[in-house]
Amino acid sequence: MTLRTRQALVRIRAVLLAGTVLALVTSSLAVSGVVRTADQISSATSRAILEVAAARDALVSADAAAIASFASGEAKLAGPGQEYENRMASASQSLARVAEFNQAGDPGAGTLQTVEGLVASYSGAMSQADAHFRQPGAELVGLADLWYASRLLHAPDNVLELLGKLQKDERSALDRQISGTRMSAGLLVLWLLPPIVLLTLLVATQVFLRQRFRRRLNLPLLGATVLGLGVVAGLLVAFALAGRLDTVRGSVDQAVAVRERSIEAADAGGHARLATLLQQRCGPPGCGSTVDDFRRQLPTTSTAAPAQNAITSAARAVTSAGTEATESGGLPVLVPAALILAGGLVVAGLYRRIDEYRYRP
Repeated sequence: MTLRTRQALVRIRAVLLAGTVLALVTSSLAVSGVVRTADQISSATSRAILEVAAARDALVSADAAAIASFASGEAKLAGPGQEYENRMASASQSLARVAEFNQAGDPGAGTLQTVEGLVASYSGAMSQADAHFRQPGAELVGLADLWYASRLLHAPDNVLELLGKLQKDERSALDRQISGTRMSAGLLVLWLLPPIVLLTLLVATQVFLRQRFRRRLNLPLLGATVLGLGVVAGLLVAFALAGRLDTVRGSVDQAVAVRERSIEAADAGGHARLATLLQQRCGPPGCGSTVDDFRRQLPTTSTAAPAQNAITSAARAVTSAGTEATESGGLPVLVPAALILAGGLVVAGLYRRIDEYRYRP
């Protein structure tokens, strides 16, 4: 009887420890996966998307500013203008940040390299336009350079279209990251199953010890049970954190939508000025069918540009949502620590009973 009791206690300890290890592995993976993805989205993916949109906005605004300078005649004194220079510097900074935060993999990096090369060509063409506009009698050549520079941004398979594709790729990466860590109801049950099984085993062990040794409660095992309940609570918090990633995605989409309105407004203004400049400089013969098609495709209605504080507020909303999504309360440390401590309490709770039977004749 004594030997059988000791063997039963040893088996119970082994089963409880195995359950603890299983809960430790699965719960740690679940929590760390959600928190790691939230950190990645907050610190990289969302920023990559916003920086691509910012780069597009800066390039379109730079182009519009340069066209306005040439159209007004200021280019003969100041070239494309200070606004153009500022916007190009902003675009360069945004592209550098996109390279830093890129989540679209090697295809995204390749697209970015192509864009950087085209932007350099655009800047060179704009410098040529400036040089020719300053030379008496070379205005038409400068106008051709200006047209070519603008086409480097706007023509199919050029800068803006490539950046639009990159932005979609970064957005797809965001969707994949959220989908990969989404805790559906079924998946949540799957993650909760090991700690719930562990809790069931701990309660069953308490019942066994009470029946066999006439003791009401084993305090170390009670402590392990409380820690197991804490792990279940931690998994539920992780489930809530995963849900907050949808809020981050929504705030990113809203911030991009605000940028799109700014891009459309700057683009419409720049195109309208360029069309007017072409009409004035080319005269009655016109500048060819390509320019005629360009003028016919100009939008008939203008888009109101959002205020700068609206763009700033939308970007801050993304940062705020990302910060909230990463506030895990130390779950990646607390959950495994709780289960390791629970394992130690299991050993401590059964040690005395097993030790008693070891020396009993």
